[in-house]
Amino acid sequence: MIDYNFERLTIEEKIGQLIVFGFDALELNDHTIDMIKDYKAGNVILFARNVKTPRQLFELNKSLQKLAIEALNIPLFISIDQEGGMVTRIKNGATYFPGAMALSASNNLKNSYESGRIMGQELEALGINMNLAPSLDVNNNPYNPVIGVRSFGDDPRRVSDYGVQNIKGLQEHVIATAKHFPGHGDTSVDSHLDLPKIDKDLNQLKELELIPFVDAIKCGVKAIMSSHINFPALNENGLPSTLSWQCLTGLLRQKLGFEGLILTDGMQMKAIQTYYSTHVGALMAITAGANLVTFSHDEHLQKKSIEYIKNAYINGTKETQNRIDERVRRVLKYKQENIVLNLERTYEDVQDIIEDKSSKEFSLNVLRDALTLVKGNNVDISKKTLLIASSPLSTTIADEDDGGFNIIQLVNKELPDIDTFEISVRVTKTEIFEIKQREKEYEQVIFCTYNANIYQNQLDIIRHLNISNNLYVISMRNPYDSVFEKNIKNLVLLYEYTPNSVKVLLEYLIGKILPKGVPPVSL
Repeated sequence: MIDYNFERLTIEEKIGQLIVFGFDALELNDHTIDMIKDYKAGNVILFARNVKTPRQLFELNKSLQKLAIEALNIPLFISIDQEGGMVTRIKNGATYFPGAMALSASNNLKNSYESGRIMGQELEALGINMNLAPSLDVNNNPYNPVIGVRSFGDDPRRVSDYGVQNIKGLQEHVIATAKHFPGHGDTSVDSHLDLPKIDKDLNQLKELELIPFVDAIKCGVKAIMSSHINFPALNENGLPSTLSWQCLTGLLRQKLGFEGLILTDGMQMKAIQTYYSTHVGALMAITAGANLVTFSHDEHLQKKSIEYIKNAYINGTKETQNRIDERVRRVLKYKQENIVLNLERTYEDVQDIIEDKSSKEFSLNVLRDALTLVKGNNVDISKKTLLIASSPLSTTIADEDDGGFNIIQLVNKELPDIDTFEISVRVTKTEIFEIKQREKEYEQVIFCTYNANIYQNQLDIIRHLNISNNLYVISMRNPYDSVFEKNIKNLVLLYEYTPNSVKVLLEYLIGKILPKGVPPVSL
């Protein structure tokens, strides 16, 4: 029986409502059962490792909620990073949604709203009630190793417009989460790996990073995720925003008036773990203003953090107890207002939503609209052609896993007259040497780059082929190739290496479609 009465909760149950934990299984396992039954953890984050098929995911989420009701009398927030594009957790059988930059490049705000609405509908049908998206980071740093195409662009107004529409669509069905407050777009360091620093003054932040978050708050976004970034103008004592009372409470709550849930990025990321330790950082985040603290995988650290917070509640000051209580009350309020459980529902009841062909066609059409010719001419494959490409590779921890689809394989199958050469994302000297030997046999070369702004050996290939051959560059992820190599003559952008973008690439090569997208970043 669901009971949201705060007064009935034990100390363990209070602490548990602040915990979001991940686990490594496709069904309930000992880790999951122990966390919910014994440690009273009240929320879950899912990753691709938890997803095999939509039916399996549906059954997993139903079993999670049944266990929570049995153990806690309160349902879980079940969350997931389903951003679309390069950060997609649910793949096989469900809709493969476009990423943020592709939505923006399609130059149609309705696409962003519809993508959010359809995505929210599918997530709700599968038993997920919180999406950790969209990213409202303004990606104005071409060297950014972790955001890139996860952003709607480098113009804060454009990011705001597309982000707000996406939030509105999502929140017809689930809680949307604007991230990574106050902005991860102008970093050259990945907070999964270290603690980034953005040394801008408050006026600069107000004119850029904060604009999309201010507008998201005005439109009623229900959750905001903090970033593990040091903003000296916002945070005290060199702290990352996640641990800063001045940022989470002083700025986000008091000055910007946000009333929703504050969620942390993963507390096992190196920006926190290396400098503060996960369990100490968890208490610091709650004290600073966070309602939900996220632990992606490590069971030992999850339990250690719960015990550490519990000890602080029992032995700490009255102020610490009051702050924890306030955080819990807000979680309960948002659960009561937003979670609708139907544990009698079967997968067959929602199957039509998940398998809707019109949803899949919509997503494919967005990628068609997003295809962008930045400069030069379109490809003409009637000439003798060599196509160079890599496999899709996880290049950040946020990507989580590789794609399982491949440009080379598809071109070999569908366009056998085109010769192909597969390279590594981190191109080797041997591969570059072989390209230099082979390219002389061809009238033109098509080079499908992948994050050449980061893996800059790919730029060496471009520079060589620019001199000796008719080169067409097709960017399959971050669109900054021409920022780093000004002499590219023919440049097309696809913004992501996904099943849909590979289909669109093939349609483009055979001349079935022409580019009509608009670059969301300055090149």
